Amino acid sequence: MDTRTRIRKCPECGSKSIITDSKHAELYCADCGMVIAENLVDPGPEWRAYDSEQASKRIRTGPPMSYRIHNKGLGTPTPKLPVRARRLQWAGMDSSEKTLAFALGEIDRMACALKLPNDIKEATAVLYRKAAKRNLIKGRSIEELVSAMLYIICRQCGVPRTLKEIVAVSRMPLRKIRRAYFFLLKKLEIKLAPADPTRYIPRFCSELGLSDATRERAIELLKEDRGTGAAKGWGPPGTAAAAIYLATILSSEFMAEKEIAKVAGTTTITLRTRYKELEKRLKLNIDVLSPRPYREKGEFFLLSII
Repeated sequence: MDTRTRIRKCPECGSKSIITDSKHAELYCADCGMVIAENLVDPGPEWRAYDSEQASKRIRTGPPMSYRIHNKGLGTPTPKLPVRARRLQWAGMDSSEKTLAFALGEIDRMACALKLPNDIKEATAVLYRKAAKRNLIKGRSIEELVSAMLYIICRQCGVPRTLKEIVAVSRMPLRKIRRAYFFLLKKLEIKLAPADPTRYIPRFCSELGLSDATRERAIELLKEDRGTGAAKGWGPPGTAAAAIYLATILSSEFMAEKEIAKVAGTTTITLRTRYKELEKRLKLNIDVLSPRPYREKGEFFLLSII
């Protein structure tokens, strides 16, 4: 073990202000000045770099191992190979490795389109390798399995992405992705907790351009509801949209039902049903608290408070 990590306080005065002097290869106390260790070995590189470009040229090690690359990043990178050589290199791969490379490419493409972080990509790649090891890939479409896996990982990590958003960046229809989703849950014995609708509220409010007060009000409404909507089987996006609509009314920051439903990926009928039930359970009366636009016989009129 390195001396610098083992020694945490001065043996003379007990101070924890330990200074490492790389120039003189010493470890000393900043309070009493006692030299605790000397002739330290520098484990860093023997070369120096003054910017990132110099460091990238002089470094002799590659990136860490990653499951997002078909060979886990352990192969020798050859970026300057001609097209003919790259084709021969691809032809030399067996069918399973080609399938893996294609699936990992699809994961990276969809995750980038959804603006997902690298840890989501890494976890999805690990899940795909696990399914391939159990022979769950053969005879099934790569695109629908990868789309379903990406949705599963988003659910496990609490990332608010709906199945319709996955479908928008996938090449497969909704029914096939849903079928693959239930297939993977059963075969891999994955248990997912119900999605928390409050996780969708910040993103929906940001896309709608609503204020922070409205966002916090919507989150408070769902916390007061105590998960009753999830217990009834409500979809998280529709529940979040209903809370946002009620919050806009209570905060006098009016927003049309159609706009909220479009951002949440639901219908105005679903939104209207959800917020009316939520309003009833929370014992709110938004007709009295604030004016609100109504539609009657195809015309708009505003209900004023008298």
